[in-house]
Amino acid sequence: MIISNKQIQSVMKVYSEQNNAGKNTKTEKTQPAKGKDQVILSSGVQEFGQVLQRAITLSDVRPERVQELSKKIQDGTYQVDAKDIADKMIGRILVDDLL
Repeated sequence: MIISNKQIQSVMKVYSEQNNAGKNTKTEKTQPAKGKDQVILSSGVQEFGQVLQRAITLSDVRPERVQELSKKIQDGTYQVDAKDIADKMIGRILVDDLL
């Protein structure tokens, strides 16, 4: 799966807007609670954190694919279909425009 910078920026913008929306609420003074502090994260924030951690740990390089392509190039059998490239480029542009 290819994730473009525009998609990442869109997700971060939504997350930032949601985060900022919570900051604009009026707070009242209360008595300090006795005991330990506790933070409870919503399931959405927890899921976002898990997805972010998975994205960070994913490798950008697929060694088996690199080896396969290198062998094809060395053998002179690597061929690129111009139509496939054009389809991918147009598809990527359309997805970015939708976001």
